[in-house]
Amino acid sequence: MPQPFLPDCPMRAFSSVEYGSTGEIAALQGRLLSEHVRYAAESSPFYRDLFGQHGVDPEAVRTLDDLASLPCTGKSDLSDRGPDFLAVAPEEVADVCLTSATTGDSPSVLLQTASDLARLAYNEEAAFAMVGVGPGDTMLVCAAIDRCFMAGLAYYLGGLNVGARMVRAGSGSAAQQWRMLKTAKANVLVGVPSLLWRIAEYALENGDDPRRARVKALIAIGEPTRGRDLTLLPATKRLEEVWGARIYSTYASTEVATAFCECPERCGGHLRAELAAVEILDDSGRLVAPGETGEVVVTPFGVRAMPLIRFRTGDVAFLIEEPCACGRRTPRLGPVLGRKSQMLKYKGTTLFPQSILAPLSGRRDVAGAFVEAHRNADGTDRVVVFVAVRDASLTEERLAEELRAALRVVPEIRTIEGGELQRRMLPEGKRKPIVFFDCR
Repeated sequence: MPQPFLPDCPMRAFSSVEYGSTGEIAALQGRLLSEHVRYAAESSPFYRDLFGQHGVDPEAVRTLDDLASLPCTGKSDLSDRGPDFLAVAPEEVADVCLTSATTGDSPSVLLQTASDLARLAYNEEAAFAMVGVGPGDTMLVCAAIDRCFMAGLAYYLGGLNVGARMVRAGSGSAAQQWRMLKTAKANVLVGVPSLLWRIAEYALENGDDPRRARVKALIAIGEPTRGRDLTLLPATKRLEEVWGARIYSTYASTEVATAFCECPERCGGHLRAELAAVEILDDSGRLVAPGETGEVVVTPFGVRAMPLIRFRTGDVAFLIEEPCACGRRTPRLGPVLGRKSQMLKYKGTTLFPQSILAPLSGRRDVAGAFVEAHRNADGTDRVVVFVAVRDASLTEERLAEELRAALRVVPEIRTIEGGELQRRMLPEGKRKPIVFFDCR
């Protein structure tokens, strides 16, 4: 007899650990890590080989401290040896996902069992419940649910689990999204901030007021909403004002299938301790102190089809370990500051494209901006910021002074027409604006 398609996620039994003591959280994570490593060693050809090459004894992994003894895995491993990660029989695979490859890498194939889909749904259910979404709410999912992308599928399944009415709007035009929002009377929106802004702009340009839609929550994906100090970026403030709704940040990646979502205190994305362990590593692969920046490395627990251990996301962020005012005691992930591969060394200062663009976002006199990086003959980075302005009085000299105040250094600045900006940032076939062009 066939079984129900989505079983309940067994990790749900540990959901209350987020309010436990530091010791209780560490003990659970150590136990889950031990089980996860043994499973990968027994069932995944990739990890059997990797552990053999590095002399790893899976039975010796018992606590979180043992993570440091294990080798890391990266995107290139999935690209080169993807089929060898599979830890189940082919007939157990229920879903095929592809990474979006937005940073220029080739897409990787991520296979999932029905159990993995249940885990994915539970993960997003917990995130939505944390921000107050539940029965009686209608959620407009402005993210692709087709083309084998995981994001839209995850939000859809999680919304169903939390009891919301779901509207699969996809990543279509702003006009289409606004019509669907009004038709379905959606009061929760999920999408990249730039798309949520375009929907609001379309409404205003056509005589509607987004605030009258009575949206209560904007769940932001894929783009930054906060700076290093956790304060809202100017563009995020404008987004809240135009919708009259609170915005909540969430971070995830297809490979780790685990989200870090803000609670109502909005001071970092909470780790689901029953679903993953997270480390922040420096360039030498060593743990950094809490609050210091480094690469986000995630070990997702409970994955059956393609388990991962110490997966290097390539994203740069930091951990906040102080207890949250919401009562949860799990660590929180701070805003992603940029991609490790996009780090720029400019006049003795470390910059990321996001930090360069932050002072220009959300301004009424700026239509948009992007960054180009080139390599000088002496090996240093040359950074050029292209800006489309709406106000002719905003000259390159004025822009230079404002960037100097925010960054302490001034990249080259060039103003361009709005049409050229759109052509560069939104080429055909791309779901999200491209704001960084690495020409090095």
